[in-house]
Amino acid sequence: MKKLVALLFALVALQATAQTAQPATLHGAVAYDISSKFIKSNIRVSVSVPMGYDPNADKKYPVLYVLDGFYSFPLMHEMHKMMAGEIEPAIIVGIGDDRISLPEWIIQRYPILSFDNVAYEDSFQVAMALRGAPVKLHSGDGALYYDAIKKEVIPFIEANYKTSTDRGLTGHSLSSLFASHVLFKDPGYFSKIGINSAPLFVNDDETLRLEKAFFASRKTLQGKIFISASSLEGKNLFEKRALNLANALKSRNYPGLTVTHHVFQDESHVSEIGALTGKILYFFYGLPVDRTLGKGHKADK
Repeated sequence: MKKLVALLFALVALQATAQTAQPATLHGAVAYDISSKFIKSNIRVSVSVPMGYDPNADKKYPVLYVLDGFYSFPLMHEMHKMMAGEIEPAIIVGIGDDRISLPEWIIQRYPILSFDNVAYEDSFQVAMALRGAPVKLHSGDGALYYDAIKKEVIPFIEANYKTSTDRGLTGHSLSSLFASHVLFKDPGYFSKIGINSAPLFVNDDETLRLEKAFFASRKTLQGKIFISASSLEGKNLFEKRALNLANALKSRNYPGLTVTHHVFQDESHVSEIGALTGKILYFFYGLPVDRTLGKGHKADK
C-alpha cells in the first residue's frame, strides 16, 4: 500500500513538472501591425470589442483610442468588460507596442508624441527617464504621428469594425500632452479627450498658450474633456497646470462642452493609471444606472 501511495505521488509530481508554460493573453483582444508611411515603421494596434459585439449586425459603437497601448490598453480592456452594466458598449483601441522594454518604448515613443523640438526636454528625458543612457532623443515628430493615426490607424479600424463617428482619444503623461495638442489643432475630430498627468509645462506651457490662441480665434469646442493629475506628482508641475487648463476651458462657456477635473489623492505619476481607468470610462460612456451595491441585503441597515 505504501508503495502504491508513493507511486501515485510520483506520477502527480511528474505530471506537474511536465506542464508546458503557455503565454498569457488578453482574452477577447486581438492585435494588428499597421505599416505607416508617415513614421516609416509598423504601428501595433490592439482591439477590444464589447460583449455581444456582432460584426454582421447594424449596431455601431463609439471608439476610444488609447495612446498608451504599452500599459493602458490591458487595463482598459478588462475594465470596460467589468463595467458592462454601467457604461455604454464601446470599442477600445490601444495604440503602441507592448513587446518591448520600457527604455526602448521611451526611445521609440518620445519623438512621435511631441509636436515641437525642445532641446532642453530631450536632454532632461535622457537624464531622468533613461538614467543618462548613451542615447540622444529628438522630439518633434508628433504631426507625423498624428497623420499616421488619423490617416492610417483610424481608417483601418473604421473599415474593419462597426464604428460610429463618436471617437475618443486618451493618454497618460507624454501621450496626454500629445492629446492636448490634438484638442486644439484638430477640434471636433474627437468628441472625447482624456488629458491625464500631462506635462503641460513643456515648451514654456505651450498647451496653455494653445488654449488662449484657440479661444481668441473664436472657434468652438464640443464634447467631453477629462483632465486629471495626482497629488504625489507635485503641485507646480502637474496639479496646478491641470487645474489651470480645466478652469480656462470651463471659463470659455463653449456650448456643448463638458469639462471635468480630478486630482487622485495619494497616487503617483504611475499608480494613477489604475485609478483613472474606471473613472474616465464612466465619464465618457456612463449610463444613468444605480451604481450602489448590496441594496436589500439584511446588513444594509
